Amino acid sequence: MTGEFILRHFFTVSVFICLAASVSGQSGGSFTISKSVIAGGGGQNLSGGSFSLGGTIGQPLTGQTGGGGYDLQNGFWTTSPSAGAPFDFDGDHKTDISIFRPSQGEWWYLKSSTGANAALQFGSATDRLAPADFTGDGLSDIAFWRPSSGFWFILRSEDNSFFSFPFGTSGDIPVPADYDGDGKSDPAVFRPSNSTWFISLTSGGTSIRQFGTAGDVPAVADYDGDGRSDVAIFRPSVGEWWIQRSTLGLAAFQFGSTTDKPVQGDYTGDGRADAAFFRPGTGFWFILRSEDFSFFSAPFGASGDIPAAGDYDGDGKFDLTVFRPAISTWFIQGSSAGIQIAQFGAGGDRPVPNAFVP
Repeated sequence: MTGEFILRHFFTVSVFICLAASVSGQSGGSFTISKSVIAGGGGQNLSGGSFSLGGTIGQPLTGQTGGGGYDLQNGFWTTSPSAGAPFDFDGDHKTDISIFRPSQGEWWYLKSSTGANAALQFGSATDRLAPADFTGDGLSDIAFWRPSSGFWFILRSEDNSFFSFPFGTSGDIPVPADYDGDGKSDPAVFRPSNSTWFISLTSGGTSIRQFGTAGDVPAVADYDGDGRSDVAIFRPSVGEWWIQRSTLGLAAFQFGSTTDKPVQGDYTGDGRADAAFFRPGTGFWFILRSEDFSFFSAPFGASGDIPAAGDYDGDGKFDLTVFRPAISTWFIQGSSAGIQIAQFGAGGDRPVPNAFVP
């Protein structure tokens, strides 16, 4: 593979919390922008919504500020890429109940925006599911990675056209995510044989870095809330998490055991992923809060269930979710909407939101 080469080894375990200086914010009601140059275009009249400003105009801001779909950063209004909900195929900021049917290479999903079903054929039984927003339009693109050839196949959500390209080799694990913070998921693979990450950055270049050791499984997410996904692994042999945070640096801690399934995500709604795991033997979920490193646990599921966490009610928080293959039924503990039970799928189907759970 060609392009930018970044090689990183880690030698020590560190756990730390960085505290930012307190900055008073400002907020106000509705706003109107008239004939302002916004994201390269002028002569636009925009209005509506509310806004908040976490800093002073012209100075670095402590966080994102928004209104009417725009963010104010250092005194300039720009369109802001939004992470949105994972596995959102209809663009309503909610994870969609969805399955892949290996026997026929079919994708089926239930549109949370309308309740209608959608289905299409794309892939085969041996392909690895890799849906993500590769085009930056705010919708997840149906996609897969073919282990036999190392090719990616991506179906554009905009017009259902597809493109393909080689990136990876047999034995790799697909780990697409937005590593460079440009609002588009980057094709990426983790190579267990030498614990190396290969990331094809949509902003340009290829990042290659070594992070992990034999037996590790990838656990990618944005753990420090900077809008960029972080290279991370879960080490089942000792129940350890190792996270190379793109802004806050290395973090490592023990949380879980050998048979647990990492299901990282933002369960608390603070904009940062929480380390979390599902214990198949008991159906318990364990979540380590990113805010203060305290944890909570809850029973939701049974032996044989498949974890399929996501933000199904669109409130910015991950919901505990399992798919029960025996009866093709979904059980969702919505953090705002409450419990939802839905039958969707058939024997042999795979829940799409489980695509990146090892």
